[in-house]
Amino acid sequence: MRALIIVMLVVQAGIFLAAAATIVAGRPAAGRPRPVWSSLAISLVVVAGASWQVAEGHVGDLGADILAYCSPLLMGMGLMAAMLAIRQRRGLDGAA
Repeated sequence: MRALIIVMLVVQAGIFLAAAATIVAGRPAAGRPRPVWSSLAISLVVVAGASWQVAEGHVGDLGADILAYCSPLLMGMGLMAAMLAIRQRRGLDGAA
């Protein structure tokens, strides 16, 4: 397995854990600001695009299939974070 693929797998795992930690522990409390969805969305989309490019360039190598499989998952998470950012900016996440 090439070093680039290992690094991208670690980056994918890290951004996935960062997104999970933001969702689980990022609930707004009385004195705490809300999670920053826009920066999370940008980082998810960038990591997904980079890992897709690495997977396309190293077809057949060990770990490249995992990169290609997880890239659309991270892209979907990034799109969802972008939609949550839009919802937060428009003020639609208040009590109904």
